[in-house]
Amino acid sequence: MNTETDNEYLIEAHGLKRSYKRGSEIVKALDGVDLVIRRGEMISILGPSGSGKTTLINLLSCLDTPTEGTLVVAWKSVAGLSEENLVDVRRGVFGFVFQQFHLLPTLTVTENVELPLMFLGRKAYPEKTREVLAMVALTDRANHLPRELSGGQMQRVALARALIVEPQILVADEPTGNLDKTNGEAIFALFRRLAAEKGLTIIITTHNMAFGYQADRVITLEDGRIVKEERPRRDLL
Repeated sequence: MNTETDNEYLIEAHGLKRSYKRGSEIVKALDGVDLVIRRGEMISILGPSGSGKTTLINLLSCLDTPTEGTLVVAWKSVAGLSEENLVDVRRGVFGFVFQQFHLLPTLTVTENVELPLMFLGRKAYPEKTREVLAMVALTDRANHLPRELSGGQMQRVALARALIVEPQILVADEPTGNLDKTNGEAIFALFRRLAAEKGLTIIITTHNMAFGYQADRVITLEDGRIVKEERPRRDLL
């Protein structure tokens, strides 16, 4: 296996399968996926409901384990690891943004952003928090409560919360699902900037085709298989 210094790939998946038993039936949620993702690349995963998007993103982000296949994340083979070991991988590699904002209503923006550090046993540094809030244009909302924010601002708080742990890979599962077009466009513009300026690898699932095609690479799934792979923004590669 290549080492961190000579391998540009943060994720390498080969022959990835995930099946579930439902009564006497075996459901193939993912049916043989080969995919590599480079450092600093922004990937969109598209497909209809039931196509395998959620299963794939859960496997790539170590929230689930494959039934078959090999998976290397941040130069570590993770297929077959225990949940305890997967937790260690996730903590050192990933930041997560979801469709639901999951902000604690009694905490300020600053406190919500710094919350993951407490779970990691890491100290919060005010200057770092200010830097992350500036990245997402929320410096003037640092002491506000979630109820005082718009939907777009709440999603930017969720993004800042993911960035505070300094992840190598940002996973965003339907991040604009609860946003209007204007706020959705702003979030995707921010994703592009983070990938281009910070070298952050970003994996996004979305039902919004217009947003999805703003990525460096678009992966389309059907019936648990990759049926199309496109590079709509060649100028960013």
